[in-house]
Amino acid sequence: MSRSNKKGRFPSFTRNDKAWADFFITRIGLILFASILLLAAFKIYPMFQERESRLDLDAIASDISSKIEAVDSITIPGYKYNYVFEENNRNNMNNRDVRIEISTEYVTVHSNLSSSLWGDRELIHAEPVITHVYPPNSNWSNTSGFRKYISDTIGEGKNGDSSSPLEVDTKKVDAIFESTKKELAASPFVPDRNKPLFIEKVIIYHKNQTEIQQRDYVFVYQ
Repeated sequence: MSRSNKKGRFPSFTRNDKAWADFFITRIGLILFASILLLAAFKIYPMFQERESRLDLDAIASDISSKIEAVDSITIPGYKYNYVFEENNRNNMNNRDVRIEISTEYVTVHSNLSSSLWGDRELIHAEPVITHVYPPNSNWSNTSGFRKYISDTIGEGKNGDSSSPLEVDTKKVDAIFESTKKELAASPFVPDRNKPLFIEKVIIYHKNQTEIQQRDYVFVYQ
């Protein structure tokens, strides 16, 4: 008898349009709710990932620029700071596709967050450097290369160090640095993070009729 009652109730349920409508509305509502939660999760995760990555990029760029500015404030000619990426940015760079660029005015860090799931995404943070810094370029790759370039182009055999001061118009030296600045703005130096970055205080000496003047610069190279 109990079995016959069950069979009797099921046909009545199938004939009840309101019961079926309630059934489907409930199921559709649950599916929509689950879909909304899933979409929200897909959107929230990239937001948190992007926020974390932006903080990392800021930390990397700020650390490098602060070291450059610290060397600039030192008055010791030829002072050189050995910057090691693995020691200074170990937590921020591990397992990340990070690209660092250095021009005369900015330290820029790129992070590639692209994936098959989220598509193409890249974050960029540019940190201004108070002092002008001169990385490797088409004319020189380090300070000794710079001295040779100066000697060969405008110095007439003099390279601008303390024992060989330049005897040319300072505007010629300024023109070289201005040209280098434009070149690096279009094509910044990209350091190899597996090698140390040398940050060096460079003094250029100029000799006029009465005295020897000096102008200081900051070079970076590997």
